[in-house]
Amino acid sequence: MLGVEVTQEAVDSARLSADKLGLGGVGAGGVVDFIAGDAALVTRGERPTPDLVVVNPPRRGIGDLASWLEASSVGHVAYSSCHAGSLARDLTAMPSLTVREARLFDMFPQTAHHEVMVRLERR
Repeated sequence: MLGVEVTQEAVDSARLSADKLGLGGVGAGGVVDFIAGDAALVTRGERPTPDLVVVNPPRRGIGDLASWLEASSVGHVAYSSCHAGSLARDLTAMPSLTVREARLFDMFPQTAHHEVMVRLERR
């Protein structure tokens, strides 16, 4: 499994958590590894297409990654969104992925901020 984060600090934290859970890095015989970069750029590499992609983008949404997911054979997507408008735009760009479940989380009570988790499945 590969995790992609924009910042090296997030990658370092994820690796530490994976090590504490006994999952280790792929190169060390573990099952997960993490790299710093833009997920939309990483998808253009020569890695096998995953069955599951988990995204938690900034308010702007997943951008070019939506068109890659639509054209790919990825079977499942877990999408965590903090902005309903960008989530709606991204879902429109991925018509072959169907919403199977959605949950709203009130992470910041008494504010207009929310988080939505959507489970998508390829038709």
